[in-house]
Amino acid sequence: MPGKHITNRQVARYMDERHIGRNQTQSADSADISTRTARRLDGGGRAATAPRGYRTRADSFLGIWPEEIEPLLQQDGLLRAVTLFADLQRRHPGRFRDGQVRTLERRIRQWRAVAGPSKPVMFPQQHPPGWQALLDFTDCGELAVTITGDPLPHRLGHVCCPHSSWQFAQVILGGESYPALAETLRLALEALGGVPQTLRTDSLSAAYKNLKQQEELTTRFAALCQQYGCRPTRNTLGVAHENGAVESPNGHLKRRLDQALRLRSSRDFPSLPAYRDFVTDIVAAANAPRAAAIAVERAALAPLPSFPGVTWSEALGTVSRFSLMTVLGWSYMVPSRLMGHRLVVRIFDDRLEFYAGHDRVHDCPRRHGHQRTPQVNYHLCVEALIQKPGAFARLIYRDDLHPSPIYARTWQRLQERVSEYAACRTYVRLLHLAHQHACEAALGERLAEILTEDGLPDAEALRVIFAVPAPAAVPILQFRTADPAGYDELRCLPEPPLTQIASA
Repeated sequence: MPGKHITNRQVARYMDERHIGRNQTQSADSADISTRTARRLDGGGRAATAPRGYRTRADSFLGIWPEEIEPLLQQDGLLRAVTLFADLQRRHPGRFRDGQVRTLERRIRQWRAVAGPSKPVMFPQQHPPGWQALLDFTDCGELAVTITGDPLPHRLGHVCCPHSSWQFAQVILGGESYPALAETLRLALEALGGVPQTLRTDSLSAAYKNLKQQEELTTRFAALCQQYGCRPTRNTLGVAHENGAVESPNGHLKRRLDQALRLRSSRDFPSLPAYRDFVTDIVAAANAPRAAAIAVERAALAPLPSFPGVTWSEALGTVSRFSLMTVLGWSYMVPSRLMGHRLVVRIFDDRLEFYAGHDRVHDCPRRHGHQRTPQVNYHLCVEALIQKPGAFARLIYRDDLHPSPIYARTWQRLQERVSEYAACRTYVRLLHLAHQHACEAALGERLAEILTEDGLPDAEALRVIFAVPAPAAVPILQFRTADPAGYDELRCLPEPPLTQIASA
């Protein structure tokens, strides 16, 4: 365009396009110059111009930069331009407009390039096969997963091998506890098929005593690493990029899960195992293209130990006369035969196992959160409750005994229509029927029909429908009487010779 000077950048862009084989017109269009100027450049008609060494407008920060701004930047190089500009507007009212903050940002950026503090440098590392596995936990609240309509707050225990980019993910319901760490490590190494030389984590309180001045492993984590034969390491406290080989895959995995959930058109799952299978399938799909590198990785791993090590915490407690036992502040119902017994509880991330001596006598899902309601199950108490049905009306954990919302609505209907004792007696009999004959779902469907018809359930009539006939207490034996004629045939057999009798 006449009267408009071309810049050195336009000249460089034009020459680059010409060097890669494009014609004059294409190169001129790419550099935003005319074809006439392009012909002149091809003929050597323009050399690079020296950069301009003068200002075209007055310096807005004249007298302010060296006296006020630069000393603050030298004192703290992390001060932002918007912070300094707001301070200037406060100390010099009316001198600076809001739009001038961009000018200050450019000037500070230039100062940092010339005289600013040094920045941390990333040093690329070599990751030989079998050298390292990295373990980290990442929160998945943004995935908004639900189980039968209820929100599922959870994390993922994520393990990666940097050489092959192999990864493993385990759904974690609680916090970053030792059972969650140990269980994730056990499952990951079993899926990988061997043990790497080192295990890298961040400063998990389940693994490290972070209040100590010197780095010290917790006793349980040190024993676990010794059992597997791998050396534990951790990144510098507060420096997450040192775990970049797992921090970055954390985001990639959650994006994969989010996209798969969007494609699925639903974030609700019928059960926790169904969601865990979903996560396993997504991780397997991510590992599939890396099969060759994973095979090289596995060939360099140490073998797994015969015993995986202790992957749980333990607690002691006595079962109360209410058939409840308190573990980590939560009350859990156990079979009534255990009342008065002192049990050992193995605490995993998602379940509890109760032991009387060496015998496992009960297990149940583990509760998490802040609402300390008892975890109860009508199967464990209905045999005792059928003997005292009136206790159901004001039972502290009554509403937690309902197997499903249909049963809860049935109880509400009975409360509204009949006396308290009759309601308790009928409802407890329904629970006993569901427990004794394993017909909870089928009975629930029939109760839903009765509620729709605005009727009341009859426990005895429903027992006739759903009760399975009990087997006979004494089996009926079939006898066949022997024919007496057979004895006559035995009498007619020839007698043996006397010589045979004598020799015998």
